[in-house]
Amino acid sequence: MLQSINRNYFILLCVFNCAILIGIGSGYWSHPYTNAFILCMVGLQFLSPKFWWTTFLSIISVLLVYIPIFPRITNHGNLEIFISIFLFVVLIVNYKRIINNTFYPKSISSLFRYSLVAIYFMAGLHKLNAGFFDLSNSCSIYVNNNLNVFLFGDDYNPSSFFIRFSQIMTIVTEMVVPIGLLHYKTRKVAAWLLVLFHFYLSLCGFSNFSSLAGFLIAGSIMNFEKVNSIKKTCKEIRVYIFFSMLAVLLSFVVTRFHLVEDTLIRFYNGLIFNIGWLIFFYLLLSKRTFEKQRAKVTLLPLISVVFIILWSGQTYLGLSNSGNLTMFSNIVTEETRSNHYIFDTEKTKIWNFEEDLVTIINIPDDFKWEGSKPLEGFALPLIEFKTQIHKWSQKFDMPIKATIKYKGQIINIEDLRISEFNTAKWWHPLIHFRRIAIDGPKGCSW
Repeated sequence: MLQSINRNYFILLCVFNCAILIGIGSGYWSHPYTNAFILCMVGLQFLSPKFWWTTFLSIISVLLVYIPIFPRITNHGNLEIFISIFLFVVLIVNYKRIINNTFYPKSISSLFRYSLVAIYFMAGLHKLNAGFFDLSNSCSIYVNNNLNVFLFGDDYNPSSFFIRFSQIMTIVTEMVVPIGLLHYKTRKVAAWLLVLFHFYLSLCGFSNFSSLAGFLIAGSIMNFEKVNSIKKTCKEIRVYIFFSMLAVLLSFVVTRFHLVEDTLIRFYNGLIFNIGWLIFFYLLLSKRTFEKQRAKVTLLPLISVVFIILWSGQTYLGLSNSGNLTMFSNIVTEETRSNHYIFDTEKTKIWNFEEDLVTIINIPDDFKWEGSKPLEGFALPLIEFKTQIHKWSQKFDMPIKATIKYKGQIINIEDLRISEFNTAKWWHPLIHFRRIAIDGPKGCSW
């Protein structure tokens, strides 16, 4: 197993390994042993290309964390699960060809490009709504907040022009720019625009998503048709690995010793990560020339695009509206308050889970949506409410007293654990809904 492989595949595996590391370790180290293990796996790749296979050990370790809570994790976390499963299938089916450097399917570049376009396009599509283009509560304000605080202080309020410009440029970057990767003449420009976009997002605290985007961008610009074995770790990936590891270690140190404000942890992580990010893509893109190739429509990219559209599009069908590329979109999918400019969920919904609502009038502060967001004054679809009660019952050994409104009636409950609402079925956690603001959007709805 300790053999070097094709240079491009080694680079991709390293970038994905770093994405796993950054994804789970860019902020607080909630899973310190997993973080430390993945850090060691990435470090081995820094030393030698013979350790290309450590990416798969990292995948196993992070799946042990993610799978039990799927799909109730970050958007990039869900994508990492899908990519991890795909990589394992490729490894198992093509192991001999991989270690013999004879694995170079022509469709892999198209797979990366079309998958990237589909992911960005769906993320942008969700943002075509009145909430995202609101000048007071848009997620575009929230995304920029940490960087603005660092640069201009707590009292800084961005102008309406800046907010609107940010909103428009987000849509253009997500829905238009990636299409440039599909044509050889615009591929380098599109790649650079995406690199700079994620450079900015990392400074805003989202190096976790940027690191995964780096895997997709790198795969979109590499030439996999050439067999190019690697004897020693190439300069560009060593730089990228080094600064990825340093960024994650910095997050651990500053949280362990409380060296900076909590809100700035991810800013400093992104600042360090960006050094390796820019150097890596400069070295990668400066050496690349793109030539015209015969366009071929193959099955694998088509399957990937359809899967991404179905996974993300369930938002408009009445299924999950969180964790499926709806991040920071402010989208509202209730039938009576749909705010999307194109899709009216009153007409597109097949399932009506979101219309069976429970309004939380009063509940102790310890009991939050997904353990992080307060619920008092918000509503949840009934199946989401049942899922949360099941989680609280496992975590807390104490009565859960609450006052709720359901089907027009005010109900006082002494202990939700022994109430009729604690009847979650096994599939309820797989249908993931956000909390709903009763009087309309209140701030950014992740």
